[in-house]
Formats: sequence, C-alpha cells, structure tokens
Amino acid sequence: MLKKLLKYEWKSVSRILLPLNLGIVLLTIIGCVILSTDIFDSEQALPLALLLFLFYTLSVITFTGITLIYIYVHFYKNLFTAEGYLFHTLPVTRTQLFHSKLFVGSFWCSINSLLTVLSAAALGFAAGFHAAAVDNIDSMQGLLMDGSIAKTADRTSADFIFSEIFGFSPVVFVIVLVLMLVTSCISSVLMGYLSILLGQLIEKFRLAASIGFYMAIYIVTQVLASIVMIVPNLHLFLDNSDESSKYFLSSFFCSMLPAAIITQLILILIFYAASIFLIRRSVNLE
Repeated sequence: MLKKLLKYEWKSVSRILLPLNLGIVLLTIIGCVILSTDIFDSEQALPLALLLFLFYTLSVITFTGITLIYIYVHFYKNLFTAEGYLFHTLPVTRTQLFHSKLFVGSFWCSINSLLTVLSAAALGFAAGFHAAAVDNIDSMQGLLMDGSIAKTADRTSADFIFSEIFGFSPVVFVIVLVLMLVTSCISSVLMGYLSILLGQLIEKFRLAASIGFYMAIYIVTQVLASIVMIVPNLHLFLDNSDESSKYFLSSFFCSMLPAAIITQLILILIFYAASIFLIRRSVNLE
C-alpha cells in the first residue's frame, strides 16, 4: 500500500513542483546562452548585467521558497484539514501516510537544491569559459580535471589549486556538497512537518501555532548549528599568522562541511522520532 501512496503523492506533488523546478533549468539555459555572447563586454552593459543578475537571483529564491512552502502546505492540507477525513479513512497507517509525504517531499526539496547549485555552477563555468583567452582553455580544462590552473603551458606551477582553497579535490568536494544538501533538505522537510504536528496540539489557532513552532525550532537549530561549526574552527579565527591565513579556507571547509552533515543527521533523527511519536497520536482535524 505504501507504493500506491508514493505513486499518488508523486503525481499530486509533481503537478506543481515539476514545472516550478523546470523554471530553474530554463533560466539556466537562457543565462548560459547570454553569457556565451559578447553582450556584457562593454561598460555600457553593466546596468543590464546587474538587472539580469537581480532577476535571476530573485527568481531562484522564489522557486526555492515556493517549493518548500508547497511541501509544507500539501502536508498540512492532506492530513489536518477537510481532506484529512478522506486520507484517514484509507486502509493505511498514519506512519505510512507520513512516510509517503516525507519521501516525496524530501526528494523534491533535494532536486530543487541540487538544481539551484548546478544552475549557479553552470552560469559560472559559462562566464569563465567565455572570458578565458584561447591560450588559456587548457588551463580551464585542467581546473575541471585536477582542480588546478597552470601558470605556464608546461604546467610546472599553478596559480590556482582547488584543494588549497576548498580543502577537497573537485570530485570529493562535489560528493560532500551533495551529501550536505540532501541531509539539509531532509532536515528542513522534517522540521516543517514536526512544526505542523506540534501545532495540532494547540486547541485554537493551530496554523499560527505551527508557524510559531517552526520559527522557534529554526532559530534554535541555527544557533546550535553555528556553534557546532564555528567552535571547532575558533583557533583559525584567532590565529593571525601568515601560515594560518594561507590555509584558513581549506581548513575551514574540511571541518565545516563534515560538521554540517553530522549536525543535519542528528537533527533528522530527532525530528523524525518526534514526528513519528506525534503522528501516531489522535489527529485533530479542522
């Protein structure tokens, strides 16, 4: 029965989220085409470039915000409004309903985050390749292959080494970044679901209570996450030596990204356990 729930949930959610996230893909394609031309080569094109950049940024933020809000609203409407009378009469358990929405919601949130990052990366590479001189194309290829840009044609020295800045090779950095994005998305979806479930414990103004719980949980988790990621790197902020400054970013990324993943995994376990406990209680429909 869970497979049928997942199939129904997928069709229901995809009608809105698929075209919404295709909008990011369309914006990226248009942006790459524009950046591959000479339209921004003159100083007079600066206002147009700023306008297009602002439009792109606001569009992506809007798509991302609507995606997450829709996932929350869909969960709330299906389970705790008049629609809930239908869903709770189905021959399925409440945990199965919860898991179907969690899987699909987390998937679409992750897709949205990955598309956003890939979009920014694609635009950056499009601009970089266009700006690179013909004799520097090999260096750009070297950046993609081994994470370095050579000073000379024989690649005896390098101006830029990816791992010295980001602490990982390009491939490892991408893997770690994807893990961080996925865990962050699952945590965000669960946090919204938990806030909605907590709001149902209030007798009146349940929607407002859910929003209040969400804000409170968000603030607490952000403070705790900041402490977890900053405290282990405090010595890097306090050490002003040249050697420390040279490797500040690489050391920071090496500790920050794994710490962020571990923090999100802990939050996922906490949010999931609390949500399962609450979803099994009696449901108060509006």
